[in-house]
Amino acid sequence: MRIVLFAIPGPMALPVLQGLLRLPVEVIGLVHPAPAGMPALTQLPAAAPARNPTLLAPATAATIADAAGIPRYAVRRDAIAEIGEQLRRQKVDLAIVACWPWRIPAALLEIPRYGWLNLHPSPLPELRGPEPLFWALRLGWTRTAMTLHLMDADFDHGPIVCQEWFDLPPGERLHTLETLAGQCAATMLPTALSQITSAEWRPSPQAAGGSYFPSPRTQDFVLTAEWSVQRAYAFVRAIAEWGIPFTFIVADGQRVQITDAVEYQPHKHLAMPVVEQDGRLALQLCNGVLIGIAPD
Repeated sequence: MRIVLFAIPGPMALPVLQGLLRLPVEVIGLVHPAPAGMPALTQLPAAAPARNPTLLAPATAATIADAAGIPRYAVRRDAIAEIGEQLRRQKVDLAIVACWPWRIPAALLEIPRYGWLNLHPSPLPELRGPEPLFWALRLGWTRTAMTLHLMDADFDHGPIVCQEWFDLPPGERLHTLETLAGQCAATMLPTALSQITSAEWRPSPQAAGGSYFPSPRTQDFVLTAEWSVQRAYAFVRAIAEWGIPFTFIVADGQRVQITDAVEYQPHKHLAMPVVEQDGRLALQLCNGVLIGIAPD
């Protein structure tokens, strides 16, 4: 089977590519979204080596692809004709998507023999949309699911091939959770590929209903005193690496900001809703205290 992987360079793509390379398939391309100003479709040069050759640089999807001899490409959003021509020329059997910022046009969905397989880290049909891990954490989930589904013209909407749940360990950064999502997807790929190539398998549509969440907005970084301290800690710790401050609204309407969380103390109660100490803020939530870092 000839496979092309479409992926934003990042923590989720790496274990997915590594998983594909362990399977009896041929990965014939790794495609990234092109930054502004690039041509419609560009073959990328090999990733730059580490500046200090004595240091072991962490692997990335780019370095793994280069080592395996897999060509890498950058494609613009409007390069429908160019990428379609390349998929036909490469005789692609399956396109796999591991985080992609744009809708795949219907004209491209029909080109690969087995279609397009999307790897979406949510229990579809719940949490459709661009940042499902953000929303799972904001909603207070401690587990979520990886869903592998065939793509159709609507976002995160095609028939589900397989779905597995995984934990969201509290206190981990988002890049770690994205790695866990990619590792979960990698373990599911053998089953998914077996299913979609089987003459007996019949795709069935997703369940009716579900939910959609957009890209996070400023108001989505707001916490209130009604939150549980465990929920606030997990959310802030994971999303802090985006560099966007969080606003905490005290019960009396007072607002303070934090940039990260250090720890939480369940069942503790402060004499005041917010206590500042040594550049840190102790915030009273409904069932404990969150220790956050104040902005500089």
